[in-house]
Amino acid sequence: MTIFNPFRSAHRSDIATDYIVSPAQEKARDCNLRRLLFSRRSSCESVVQGDGVVLAKNEHNNNSHHERHSRPVSIDATFEDGIVMESGLRGHLVVFGGFLIIMTAIGYISIYGIFQSQYNDIYGAQGESQSSISFIGSLAVGFQFGFTIIAGPIMNRFGHKVILWSGCIISSLGLFIASWCTQLWQLYLTQGVMFGIGISFLNIAATAIPPLWYDKHRGLAMGICFCSAGIGGLIFGFIIPILIDAVDIYWTLRIFAIIQFVCTAFAALVMRAPRQLSGPLVSIRKDTLNLSILKNPGFILWVISSALFSFAYVVPLTYVPSYAKDVIGLDPNIQGGQLLSIMSAANAIGRIAIGFSGDRFGAIRVAAFSFIAAGASCLIWMSAHSYSALVGFSVMNGFFSGAFFTLVASISTNIVGLTHLGSGLTLIFLANTPGSLVTLPIAGRLIDSSGYDAMIGYSAAMYLAAGLILGVLIVYNHFNKISAK
Repeated sequence: MTIFNPFRSAHRSDIATDYIVSPAQEKARDCNLRRLLFSRRSSCESVVQGDGVVLAKNEHNNNSHHERHSRPVSIDATFEDGIVMESGLRGHLVVFGGFLIIMTAIGYISIYGIFQSQYNDIYGAQGESQSSISFIGSLAVGFQFGFTIIAGPIMNRFGHKVILWSGCIISSLGLFIASWCTQLWQLYLTQGVMFGIGISFLNIAATAIPPLWYDKHRGLAMGICFCSAGIGGLIFGFIIPILIDAVDIYWTLRIFAIIQFVCTAFAALVMRAPRQLSGPLVSIRKDTLNLSILKNPGFILWVISSALFSFAYVVPLTYVPSYAKDVIGLDPNIQGGQLLSIMSAANAIGRIAIGFSGDRFGAIRVAAFSFIAAGASCLIWMSAHSYSALVGFSVMNGFFSGAFFTLVASISTNIVGLTHLGSGLTLIFLANTPGSLVTLPIAGRLIDSSGYDAMIGYSAAMYLAAGLILGVLIVYNHFNKISAK
């Protein structure tokens, strides 16, 4: 019987050192192991010990009694054999909890362009540049990814409940305090840093926990979970402009903070790893981060592609309302909000379709195609001089741009294995940090110096480069006889 912790690595050679047990616990463990080994039924038992998942497989094989007596079944073999719970009601609740987290946390990022447009009017009148104003959103997205280097080890050491409740409180409090801010640097600290740290906690929990409940339908489960970013953007894209017009931007932030707290608090109550069914109590050594996966060339290519994606993703979400106002002369709150809602609706449909397609055709192939399609959609944006053209861009870009979030767990698992998923996600999200922090200021500077076409071309180039790197990964996997899934 072996412990699996989603935020530490496990090798066969580590089995002897992974346990810290008392003599009584060791005796109980051996008795339980013998009971499992000599059981007449073939079974897979999935349990949680503290913060870890224990998986024991009784392979009823009369020719391997000596091997089963000599050592316990390793976690690597268990997961390679596909022994992951295909979930029932509890797993559906876990996915629903992740759905609520992503709907509010990432859904907010999807409609941040509405707040950006308001801040352009408020602080632009005070002489602030677009690049400095857009740094609010960059800080939020940057900390969302970058703080996982701390959030991941915290989740490993203290458990996912600590992460979920911390994210719930910090993110909601950041938005609530921001509603009383009157200077730009105050928004940097609250709506940027605090909210970003909170959603970093929430995002890594929502990404790491649901894959433990599913195997062959993992992509679809994650697609359902992450489609809520589009649904949240759709709902809030219509509600936020109405609230701003009715009660001003400050009360809108307070109302959204309350919604954020209620949704994420419910998620914190229902989300958990598969619960213990049997087995003795065992204490585990809690490692923080496995860097050995960086020796895998395939994982390095995936890291590079993810980093390039981070330079592209939030640019359309942030600047479509401003483009609608400055280039076409539309109302950024009404038509701009509608465009973000359309983009979010397409994003919700696209994430489910992309998740299903990833299970069927291979996650890496589907992600590569989606990145290239999202980059190609920017050509429509660049030539858009009417509301209908912007609608076409919003549909195409929204459909394909969410592929990373839907497939990140599946691709990372296929490259480094489920036992290293926690470390893989931490490093992938960390690689997203530089782009998330600087891409909006870069886009704002390009608009100020060269106009919107330069900014759109920059976003398209990052999408296309990310897709081409995944193409290289597919070729690498082919020549190394690794299935590109």
